[in-house]
Amino acid sequence: MSKRPTPKKRREKSRGRRQHSIYVQKRLRKLKNKRNSPYAAPATPRKSAKKALKGITRIKA
Repeated sequence: MSKRPTPKKRREKSRGRRQHSIYVQKRLRKLKNKRNSPYAAPATPRKSAKKALKGITRIKA
């Protein structure tokens, strides 16, 4: 007797807005899981000077 095939992830029927909403759902779930992970690094404060320097890509003379 052969094994049953593994169930695949459900795919949306239409390729429009529903597809995008599923993409957003997956992205949010991934980010939340990452944030709640015990191995996640503590985030740098938004108003820190290091973060401000990171945003600067070039200096105008």
